[in-house]
Amino acid sequence: MRPLKLVHPKDLVPGKTYLIREKRPEYAHLNSKGTFLKNDYPSSPYQCTITHFTNVVLTGNKICPDIKLALQDVYWNYYEADAVIQAYINQALREITGDPSFVMN
Repeated sequence: MRPLKLVHPKDLVPGKTYLIREKRPEYAHLNSKGTFLKNDYPSSPYQCTITHFTNVVLTGNKICPDIKLALQDVYWNYYEADAVIQAYINQALREITGDPSFVMN
């Protein structure tokens, strides 16, 4: 199994799906995933970055069309959600190598 790759909020790519995890231990069960739209950066020192996601799937498969998250350094971690891409790569390499059990780590 591949480890999750942490992504800094400034490095999020529009249109890409990310795992969204709460940093605080008491809310660690509130994992979700969503498609990143954009960051709204602060225009003054007392504001914070707001990160926008769409097509969000919350814990328990609840759907949320859009969410906005603030205080990136305090509350949220974002991880690349590349399991589907990895499955396609493994399948292609199985066909190329002829080894039905081939798995790329």
